[in-house]
Amino acid sequence: MTEAQITAEKGNLRRYILRLRDRQSIGEVEQKSEDITEQVLHLHEYVRARGIACYVSKDTEVDTRVLIRHALDHDKRVLIPVVRKGEVDLFFSEIKNLGKELAPGTFGILEPKSEFVREVSLDAVDIVFVPGIAWDRDGYRLGWGRGYFDRVIKRLPQHVKSVGLAFSLQLINKIPRDQFDLPVDMVVTESRVIRCSH
Repeated sequence: MTEAQITAEKGNLRRYILRLRDRQSIGEVEQKSEDITEQVLHLHEYVRARGIACYVSKDTEVDTRVLIRHALDHDKRVLIPVVRKGEVDLFFSEIKNLGKELAPGTFGILEPKSEFVREVSLDAVDIVFVPGIAWDRDGYRLGWGRGYFDRVIKRLPQHVKSVGLAFSLQLINKIPRDQFDLPVDMVVTESRVIRCSH
């Protein structure tokens, strides 16, 4: 498959899965997000983690707020990804309070307000939760096509596990891949935990 074909296929898949995701009721998104969070809280990797890095969910994504609050309440460090204007790499900032420290940033995603930015290396955490639009059982993901999280996964410290959070409807047999795509270690849905072997 040529690069152009892969890009076209990814675009079609992105639109299709987003339509499915957006068709869920608010109640469904909440219930499934709770079930996914419950699965995560029982992972030994999470239980043992000193800290987590986690995106703040937007629209009909798996809701990550309960997970973030749980981590803060259990004295785990919580880092949130931040996009610097005009840069291709994310950095991560520690938050202490989900309610008062965040405001919509780039792409309308919640990020720490400037006075609360505390840049911390991913060495400080044991798990990174990775957003995605579609996933396969090998841990490959389809994101928004900007490559931010592929670059994060590529430079993760050895001890840090990468975990995708997904509704079952976001799982497909095989994500179209190019040479920059990197898989995560696990995908957690409302009904199961998939440990990816690669």
